[in-house]
This record gives sequence, structure tokens and C-alpha cells, in this order.
Amino acid sequence: MFRFALKSMAIRRVKLIMTALSIVITAGVALLAYNISTQVSEGIVNTAAKFDIIIGPSGSATQLAMNTMFFTDKPLGTIPYSVVDELNASGLVNEAIPFSMGDSYNAAPIVGTDAALLAGKALKAGELFDEALEAVVGFDVAREYGLAPGDSIVTSHGLSADGAAHAEHPLTVVGVLARTNTAYDGAVFTPVGTIWALHDHEEEEEEVDEDHVESGAGEICAVLVRSTGFSAYSQLMSVYGDRAEYLVINPNTVLREVMDNVDLSRRIVYILCAVILVMNLFVVSVIALLNMYDSRKEIALMRLIGIGMGKINRLYLIQNALTGAAAMALSLGLSHLCLLGIRRFVASMGIVLNAGRVYPLEWAILAAVFLLSILPTAICTRAMAKKDGLEG
Repeated sequence: MFRFALKSMAIRRVKLIMTALSIVITAGVALLAYNISTQVSEGIVNTAAKFDIIIGPSGSATQLAMNTMFFTDKPLGTIPYSVVDELNASGLVNEAIPFSMGDSYNAAPIVGTDAALLAGKALKAGELFDEALEAVVGFDVAREYGLAPGDSIVTSHGLSADGAAHAEHPLTVVGVLARTNTAYDGAVFTPVGTIWALHDHEEEEEEVDEDHVESGAGEICAVLVRSTGFSAYSQLMSVYGDRAEYLVINPNTVLREVMDNVDLSRRIVYILCAVILVMNLFVVSVIALLNMYDSRKEIALMRLIGIGMGKINRLYLIQNALTGAAAMALSLGLSHLCLLGIRRFVASMGIVLNAGRVYPLEWAILAAVFLLSILPTAICTRAMAKKDGLEG
């Protein structure tokens, strides 16, 4: 029966390819929509979980959150580094991590910060930075440019690759992050003193002053804060929120507002997927009916030699099941190839997609579409069997 089904499929391959293509479009769109929306939502939630306060210069709350959490967009401006000292001296914080951004390496953002920002993130090679002009590069940056500990990189001013190069003071790569599937994969991290040193040289046309680097003098773009508790959080929000020169945000609150827009888009996409699914069911049903109509002589011949409608039913179910299974595999593969293809594009917006991530619900979607792909044939052949009274 199985070998006969394969031979019959070869004869009617054009119609079966049309059926498979319809299934691939339906399942592929559904899988892609679900995977992307879920990864984006998880990324936003996980990124916002570590810090409960971000302090930066006055401006847009969304821009501040996206800049500090995903290294996208331009910084709002600068605030004094003394804010970090104030926070550490207050007794209200577990961590106050400086954040500065404004330079790049081949368009990868250079983040001036403290090594504590990378706490909990595994290293693929090397170690964390300890001194100015040392750098830890993200996984994607290291892979794309073939970087390893001991290599030197020349940064440039601004967030585009065509800025003025800091050729006189290259950074030494001391570590490479393991893949995180976050915005960290596409960034370069260095002590905030590196940023001051390079910009002081740029402005004053003099050699880097290491004493100045270590003194803590300078400005930063923001401070990432992890408070000691709710009471401390409330005090900090009140104290710094009342100062007009600062913008104080809870990143979780701001990013959830962004996620609300993502959820709205996801619902719209799911509605479109449902419409496509209904259209697919209609198309597959029509193709199945046409296949059965074209197979009347074949069915009559099989019945003439004594093959019952029950076996004929199983024959066509096997054919549709094989077509559906092949379409399911192709749908899964193509959807994740699409993820791989758009990964670089969405990374520029701070969204990092893991092309290898498959969610349990994706298997459920595949199973549902597979059942829909064989349902029309099952109903049609069953109806024919009952009509003729030849189910054996």
C-alpha cells in the first residue's frame, strides 16, 4: 500500500506540490509570527529584570530605556559621573553602574561601563576588562571580525562606521562573551574611563592621561541602578525625579509599554494567520476534491479488482499524510531560515533573534495544520465509502 501510494503521488505530483505549497505558506507564516513575537517579548522582559531604576538626562523615557537596555538610538545627553558616587554613598543601592555610549567599532556600539554590567554572562575566551583601553567584545562582533583576546581594535567617533577613527589609541581585546542571544552579542564593552580618555585626546590633542582616567572625573550617559528594596526604590525615584535635569525611569514599566505595542501587533498578525489558515483549508479542500474527481477511473479500477473503499481511503490518507509531513518539515525549516535572514536587520533595533529556538507551541501549530491538511481527504473518502456501502 505504501509503495503504491508513492507511485500514485509521483503521477499526481503537480497537484500535490500545490497542496504542499499552500500548507507551507500557512504553517510558515504562523510559525514565524509566533516565534518572533515570543522572542521579542521574552527579550524585553529578561532585559528589564536586572535593574529597577535608570537615571539619565531629561528627555524621552523610551529612548533612555532602549539606549541603555538594547544599545540602540542615540543617548539623550550626559550627566555627571558624581551621580554614581552619590548613589553608592547613599546606602540605598546594591549596584550603580555607569553607562556611556557614543563611539563604535564598525558600527557595533562601544559601551563604556563597569565590569559589573557583564556579571552573570559567560565568557567564551579571555577575561573581563580591568583597565582603560581594554575591551570585551560580544559574540557576534568577535565572530564577524575574527577577534580574539590579544587583538587590537580601532574605534571611531559616533555610532556609524564612517566616524573619525581613534587610531592613536586602539583598544586591546581581553575577552569575548559567549553567545547570549541578546543585544550584548553585538556590542563592545570597555571601562568608562576609556571613553573619557579617547574624547579628552580628541578635544585637547594630547596623550591619554591615565591619572585623569582613574580619577572618576567626567560625564556619562546614564546610571543603571539596582536598589536595595522597595523603600529605597521609592526614595531614589523621589529624590532624583524631583530634579529637572534628570530623567528617572523604571525600565520594566517603560519596556512593558513598548511590549504592549508588540502584543497589539502580535494579535493583528495572529488574526491574519487565522484568515490565511481558513483560506488554506478551503484551498486544500478544493484540491482534495479535484484529486478525488480526477482519480475516479483509478478508484473504479481498484474497486473492480476487489479493493474496498476502506483501503482506498487509507491509500489517499497516506498520500496526504506524506505530503503534509513533508510540508511541515519544510515550513519549520523555512521559518527558521527566515529568522536567520532577518536576524541582522532586527539586531540594529536592539532585537536579537535566536534562529535555532523552537518553542513547544510551534510543534502544536505544525500538528494542527497537519491535521487540517488531511481532514478534507478523510471526510471525502469516508463519505464515498458510506455512500457506496463499501467500507471494507
